[in-house]
Amino acid sequence: MTPQSATITLSGHKHRYIDTGGSNHPLLLLHGISCSLDIYEQVVPLLTGSFRVLAIDLLGFGMSDKPKRAPYSLKLYASLIREFLEQTDAVGCHAVGHSMGGKYALATALLYPGSFSRLVVSNTDGFTELPGWVRGISWPGIRQVLKKLMSSQTVASKAFASAFHAPERVNRSSFKKNLLMSRNRESIDTVMQLNRNYKQLDMAQTGLRSRLWELDIPILILWGDHDQYISPKVAAIAHRELPGSELFMFENCGHAPMLEYPRQFSEVVAGFLLNH
Repeated sequence: MTPQSATITLSGHKHRYIDTGGSNHPLLLLHGISCSLDIYEQVVPLLTGSFRVLAIDLLGFGMSDKPKRAPYSLKLYASLIREFLEQTDAVGCHAVGHSMGGKYALATALLYPGSFSRLVVSNTDGFTELPGWVRGISWPGIRQVLKKLMSSQTVASKAFASAFHAPERVNRSSFKKNLLMSRNRESIDTVMQLNRNYKQLDMAQTGLRSRLWELDIPILILWGDHDQYISPKVAAIAHRELPGSELFMFENCGHAPMLEYPRQFSEVVAGFLLNH
């Protein structure tokens, strides 16, 4: 189970976070779209022996504020992450970013050099173009219909289960908790807003993807070989574009290895971070 959460204010917005404390090197965990810090609840207890683990609900998700008119962008999220590190005395920490969180971690590393000493990106966003039909779901009319569908138990359950190669492997309590977070109507509004602001959230169109060569920290790329959300083929692209990176592929695994294989995920992450 994740430790007791607290609230921190970043640029005027309240955010839920956890901090396991201790004197070990800090490790920041960043979640993906439609998720919360609870996506990591199975690995936090396994990592606390080696790290001071911090995790945060990113703006618009989980139990953090969900402002409808926030200027959602890579710059905004990077600035909030940096502010969080400064307030928690964790600048220079290790970081793990999953899916959308991986993209935000990369943006933070580029826009605020020195924020991270080592980086792990799992099934990361940022290396593919957003299809036109995805942007279209945020159009008026379509938006309200899809919001109702995406928040329904039946549709949300099927969509969430597709994140895993074998959903039955996932701890049932964690499955239900994370499913509930993904169904939150205000979080779905945030997803729509992100789609509308895609140019400010795209690594290529913001010019950040062409700057990845500037990164001078050890980077590990993790992927599931049966990821239906972001194709495993993208892992090779990320590996090629992230200088000096290492790649580890989880077998018989979908989009969220921290829930399907929490112990192996923790061992691979800790092994990489501690051995560099």
